[in-house]
Parts: sequence; C-alpha cells; structure tokens
Amino acid sequence: MRYTKNKLEIELLKIFSAEKDRHKNRYNILGRGLPGSPGSLEYQMQTTFTADERALAGQAINELESRELIVPTYKDLSSPGDWLIITSLGEGALKTGALDELDNLLLKIKSDNDLLSMRYGAYEAMISKHADWPRHVASSCRELITKVLHAIAPDEEVIKDLRFIPDESSKNKITRKERIRHYLRKNLDISKRNVEVVDKACNLIEACYKKLNAVTHTDIKEAECLVKLTENALFFLLN
Repeated sequence: MRYTKNKLEIELLKIFSAEKDRHKNRYNILGRGLPGSPGSLEYQMQTTFTADERALAGQAINELESRELIVPTYKDLSSPGDWLIITSLGEGALKTGALDELDNLLLKIKSDNDLLSMRYGAYEAMISKHADWPRHVASSCRELITKVLHAIAPDEEVIKDLRFIPDESSKNKITRKERIRHYLRKNLDISKRNVEVVDKACNLIEACYKKLNAVTHTDIKEAECLVKLTENALFFLLN
C-alpha cells in the first residue's frame, strides 16, 4: 500500500472541487481496474492502483459521503446515488485539511506544532517500508499526545492553578494526568457528576501512552488499533 486514506480523501476532494457545480460519477473517479482505462483519481495522481489501493479509495469516497463532504445529486435516473457533488463542508475541509471531527478539534487548539501532520504521520509510518515502522507509529502517537497536552495545559498555566500538586518524580513536576485535570477543570463544572469523567480521561490517556511506550514490534492490525486508541482518547478528552 502506497497511500493513506487521508491522502486519498484530499485528492478526491480536489477532483470534486474542480468544476464543483458539475456532478461526477464515483466509478468514473475510482476506475474499474481495466487495463488502459484509469479512473480520474489515478489520472490525477499519475499512478495505477493495485486492487487494495482501489478498495481503499472506495472506502475514502464512502467516508467523505458519510461526513457529508460530498453528497449525491440524485439527478441520474439509472444510478441516482452514484453521481456526487462537493458541499460547502467539503470545500471547507479541502481548505483547512480537517476531514473529520478530531481534525477540527485539533485545529482549534492554539499550538506552534502542526497537530494534523502529527496525527497523519502515524498513518504514513504504517505504509512506509522502514524496518522500524512500528517504532515510528508509536513515536508519532506519543508526540501527538504530548504536544496536545502541552498546548491545552501549558506549564505556566498549570503551575498557577491553586489546585496544582507538584510531582517530584516528574522532570518539570507536571504529569500528564495533572495537565488533563487542569484542562478539564477549566472546561467542566467539576461536580460529583464529572469527577468520574476526569478520572476516566486521565486513565485512558495514560494507558494509551504506556501502551505506545511498550511498542517494539507489531503487525499492521495492532498498529492500526494503537492509532485508533490514541485518536479516540484525544477525542474523548477534547470533545
């Protein structure tokens, strides 16, 4: 596999954005795998898809449709659901690079780092040919967690919090859990009802980070699970 789903989604949106008022057929875009007749997505990317890559492109177009970044026009009588057009949401996603809810949440964070690139760096590592790709996947996920936590709960802000409890075993006396607690205290009414939410958020992120630290070798399916665990943990925290 040479392409991530994210890469294919961006390329698909570019196709739909060109002549955006004209609907386009999904199978003309995806192609049918016939010799000498590439789909417009292959033509744009100057490539010939393998069967697996074409299937991934099919998943990508379906997910864009499920998020309403592209929608059917229903104007064709023979295949009304297969002629699609880009929406204003899709145009916005193409402009910002934010393709789903987590991307949008990451974009809202004030950070000096490109959090979206960090997120998708893990997927790039998975399809790379490097011998140590599992380590790169784990490293990308750990870095994303670290940069997000430092952005939503900076050192100077945490230290000024009257409820901050320094941890002498930590290098700067601020643990990941303390950053999460600080962030949630700012954004939640910490009543008894929400104490459990805070604890679960802390435990989920911490468990995720420790699991990533333990990665030395893994298969692609486990790597995908680790990336999804990271994404779900961050979504739970930020949403």
